Amino acid sequence: MRTRLRYVTALVAVLAATLPADDGAAQSAGGGATTIEEITVVGRYPGPPLWKVTSGARTLWIFGELTPLPKGLDWDPRNAERVLERAGGVIGSPRVSAMTYNPIRLFRLMRSARRLVRLPDDTTLAEHVPAELYARYVALRTRYRPKIEDDEEDMRPALAAMRLYSAALDNVGLEMDSDVGKTLERKMRRSKAEEADVLAEREPEEVLDELAKVTPEAELACFESIMTSIETDLEGMKERANAWAIGDAEALKRFDYPDSQGNCLEALFSAPGFVDLRDELYSKWLAEAERALATYDTSFSVLPMWDLVAANGLLAQLAARGYTVTAP
Repeated sequence: MRTRLRYVTALVAVLAATLPADDGAAQSAGGGATTIEEITVVGRYPGPPLWKVTSGARTLWIFGELTPLPKGLDWDPRNAERVLERAGGVIGSPRVSAMTYNPIRLFRLMRSARRLVRLPDDTTLAEHVPAELYARYVALRTRYRPKIEDDEEDMRPALAAMRLYSAALDNVGLEMDSDVGKTLERKMRRSKAEEADVLAEREPEEVLDELAKVTPEAELACFESIMTSIETDLEGMKERANAWAIGDAEALKRFDYPDSQGNCLEALFSAPGFVDLRDELYSKWLAEAERALATYDTSFSVLPMWDLVAANGLLAQLAARGYTVTAP
């Protein structure tokens, strides 16, 4: 599951890991589902040109990640490689570490996570979601997931919505988990640049405790946000994905970047512990960016497209601190 910052993946991964394997997305394009015309990717695509932040003669180059992207995208990383060859420093994407290798502790965590995945007291999704909203969900599920899993009605609303969202993306030729981010991470590690890790460490029990504090109102806000995105923004996602793939900088600057998963997780993670976590990661990335601009002639980092173009994104915050931000 993906959102504006990668740290949200770590926060929900322990829940997602408890779900059964889902073949519904692969089947959603068949079995009578209505299929929007898929994106066809041919040849290698350059991806977006780089944004830059300057301080005097020093430059921090920023690669804009986007999700979802076309399935099977053959991305050409040479724009990033040319910067990495001369970079003195690289800044990793913000992330959370909530790991344990203790098998007994892991077993207890998985058991706790399973309790969070399922609705309480043998109730069903239809009982927890208002009738009008549930009818929207059923209509979309019929279209994009005609073959549902036996446990679907027992699943918490947010997780049911995310499963449907994945199926809808698959249906229009998009995917959340492309290889672009993994490729960039590998190239950054293999470069000769000094790597700054933007990391927040938490105990896994702490993460689960915060998840247990999510209110029903927040979860329904998440659920509705994803339903609206599926109903209204699939064509927009395809347009943004294509513009990203061909490196259409003007289009990328012009687009809005509605983020249904980000909005969903903003609602879910409104508990004080998660708000503090988000603020900590933003603060650490900004500190590393300023250090890079004071230390290296050339440096490199990766941010979601939203943070490059939004009025309150991380690049806007650097501009407010006096740095020069130049879009391609």
